[in-house]
Amino acid sequence: MKWEELTGGTFEQAVARARGVCVIPIGVVEYHGPHLPLGQDMLEVHARACAAAEKEPVIVYPAYHFGVNVWTKDHPGGIVIKDRLMFELLENICEEVSRNGLKKILLLSGHGGNPFFLSLFTELALDKSHDYTLYHVEGYAIDPELSRRVLETKEHGHACECETSVALHLHPQLVRKDLLDPEKCWTYQGGLSHLEGVETPADWSAKYPELCGGDPRPATAEKGKALFEDRVQKTAALFRQIKEDQAAPAVYAEFNSRIYRK
Repeated sequence: MKWEELTGGTFEQAVARARGVCVIPIGVVEYHGPHLPLGQDMLEVHARACAAAEKEPVIVYPAYHFGVNVWTKDHPGGIVIKDRLMFELLENICEEVSRNGLKKILLLSGHGGNPFFLSLFTELALDKSHDYTLYHVEGYAIDPELSRRVLETKEHGHACECETSVALHLHPQLVRKDLLDPEKCWTYQGGLSHLEGVETPADWSAKYPELCGGDPRPATAEKGKALFEDRVQKTAALFRQIKEDQAAPAVYAEFNSRIYRK
């Protein structure tokens, strides 16, 4: 059930059908190599959430692109949100979702740059005494057996064979494989490998100057269909698990009762 397509007269019924679960699919608007749409992460995770909601009904919030992507700022087309604003905006959205009767909120990330942001956001809820419970999931890794069966390349991370295949399945009209220069290397460039175990702000740019974490050229829509459908099945199972969960809300409420002496 897409939030934006519900009417005022059907919304409360939808909340009951969803058993109070709302999914916020979170991506970004960023450079995805020269060939993929800038909104790829947002488009994919929203499509996946909506497809999974058809199997296990929940309310899916409109596609949300206010994630972390500062390391792509040196490439064209990206939108970078200030760090404080990201936290305040997402908290505001969650409060509004809860005010509308949805007390279980799943932050479903479709972008590899969101883990630290969303993990911290979820952890900080311990000091907020919310009337809702947060759940955070960082998408799903490719099933190893499915990967061996479907994909030709071994390196996957960003604008690669995997992601490009999914894009070709979901919105082929937005993919421009003709822009991939056959003379360029579309894989790992070594980067700052001499600094083993050390993190710097420029790690991603050094490793993948074209922001392609893997070779996208062997991508096909058929591969993307298999990968996407596998993710949808797993996402639907996750929705079911969260709908049935009673432990997390109880533990969160007990935590709040102790620290606030309620």
